[in-house]
Amino acid sequence: MERAMTSLESSVTSTSSEERFAKAVPVVRSFLDSVLSLLGVDVEVDIDIEEDGLHCDLNTSPEDGGLLIGRRGSTLDALQYLVLRVLQAEGFERMRITLDVAGYRGRREKVLREAVAEAAEKVRATGRPYHFEPMSAMERRVVHLAALELGGLRTESEGEGRRRHVVMFPDEGGTKADGDGG
Repeated sequence: MERAMTSLESSVTSTSSEERFAKAVPVVRSFLDSVLSLLGVDVEVDIDIEEDGLHCDLNTSPEDGGLLIGRRGSTLDALQYLVLRVLQAEGFERMRITLDVAGYRGRREKVLREAVAEAAEKVRATGRPYHFEPMSAMERRVVHLAALELGGLRTESEGEGRRRHVVMFPDEGGTKADGDGG
């Protein structure tokens, strides 16, 4: 029989998660400092421990920021992936790692949510599916969740590798978002 978690158990769980994430901070900082110095980029790395992992702000000049972000966040995504792989190699349990430069992630999420709203109008008006551009797993997740929030739509991820993208359909029944994260 399941029971509700007491506040003491909840605080113990969050403390142990925080401790686990805190142990990863020096590994992440060391890796980022090494890679970014090899790129010749002057960066201050701020790492915050969050409920589900680490959020790393890479503070740098606008020129270097553009270099670190890359086309549609591709460089930032690649660097984020490498940080995850380093943590895995060091034996850390899976955790969410988010790298950001100058608020790029928030701006990109806003753009994606606006695109979802526009696509939803088209799908509802025409009854035809809408194919989004290929995007990363993190961005596909934003699209799935935004469509779910709007209601009356269904989304699925299609394609492989770099061509993986979200398709939005009118919902003929209950609302469902694939949200496969992949």
